[in-house]
Amino acid sequence: MSLRTRIALIASAAVAVAVLAISVTVYVAAENRLVDEVDRSLTERFATPRAFRDLLDDVNQRRPRGPFQTQRDLIYLQVTNSDGNVGVPPDQEILLPPFPQGSGREGYAVMTEATVQDVHLRIANFELASGSGVLQIATSLEEVDATLASLAWTLSLIGVVGIAAAALLGLFVARSSLRPIGELTDAAEKVAATKELAERIDVDREDELGRLAGAFNEMMEALEGSREQQRRLVRDAGHELRTPLTALRTNIEFLAKAAELPEADKAAIYADLSTELGELTDLVNEVVEVAAETDVAEPETEVDLGELAEEVVTRFRRRATQPVELHLETPAALQGRRTSLERALGNLIDNAIKWSAPEVPIEVSVAGSTIVVENHGPGIAPEDRDRVFDRFYRAVAARSKPGSGLGLSIVKQVVESHGGRVFVEERPSGATAVGFALPPSGGQPVSDDS
Repeated sequence: MSLRTRIALIASAAVAVAVLAISVTVYVAAENRLVDEVDRSLTERFATPRAFRDLLDDVNQRRPRGPFQTQRDLIYLQVTNSDGNVGVPPDQEILLPPFPQGSGREGYAVMTEATVQDVHLRIANFELASGSGVLQIATSLEEVDATLASLAWTLSLIGVVGIAAAALLGLFVARSSLRPIGELTDAAEKVAATKELAERIDVDREDELGRLAGAFNEMMEALEGSREQQRRLVRDAGHELRTPLTALRTNIEFLAKAAELPEADKAAIYADLSTELGELTDLVNEVVEVAAETDVAEPETEVDLGELAEEVVTRFRRRATQPVELHLETPAALQGRRTSLERALGNLIDNAIKWSAPEVPIEVSVAGSTIVVENHGPGIAPEDRDRVFDRFYRAVAARSKPGSGLGLSIVKQVVESHGGRVFVEERPSGATAVGFALPPSGGQPVSDDS
């Protein structure tokens, strides 16, 4: 059963319950009103003592009851004395069901109903004075029954028409309201069949279904962007891998053909092979890291940026030829992925080492939630500053240096996944400052204007 059909059935059921409740209420109210009118006509007709005495005399003397017969109703009379003798007018063929003496109060009518000789009657039962008997006055309810039957038929017809209209309206509303879901289903099926991620849904509403369609469009846009990034990564990685692979193949072929080379030349070739293999290994590792985005899977913990910087700087001091200095200014503690942030800071320091002279110190500064690494190398050209964090981008001056062009892109990936931003600045002292700013714990993401 489709969702549209379910909504139409639910709407019909809701209307059916409402119509049934209203119909029952109207029918019961009409029945009570009509019966009350009959009761009033029976009791008020003989409300005065004189009218009551005349009525008893008519019955006891068996006089015709013509004055009590009108064009609208027919009155049936019956008196039962204390001895159980029953008296009715001479032309009355109906005997009313007896009313037990003592079941009512003198001067008050007890109303009952009965069907006698296929005539539906409403009976007013009066206790006579001093326990002398019971007077019964009855009238037919056939006109009331006919009116109620007509009302029931009318209510039934209205109910059926209302339920049918509700079903059609529910189907129409469901069809128009669920149109985005139908389009969403069609788009998802088309994407599954064609593997094309350019499918979008027109959003012309602001309700929950409009939000769902908008979310689908955003998801498809993100998937399309992710696929394009993967394609670009594979294309760029293939381009970058060609150089070390070509160099490796050339050196290996040269070694195979030059068995008589001097040992010094062979040692130099072996050293080149080792360097090229190391660069190739680093490149492959970085490509895998960028493609897998492993930092996202690491759980977040509280990270003290001061402690983190001290650990990373200590590690580089043991292996770097340049001195690495650390300056701490009220470092912040925030929620983040510690291993990923260590990798980002390590890449910044490693990048600074490539561009610094052996004796010139690398300066690492931590102020609040901002980390900056300064080096006094040749600097970064203004036209390259906006692109140094792109994957595989290497400025002209950097192409003679070892590296894959992925180190700073990994920094950007880690920082942006934390809601931060990366930056490159030229200091008045001539130093190049490369760093990142993270949002404080619980704060808003850092914008480029921050």
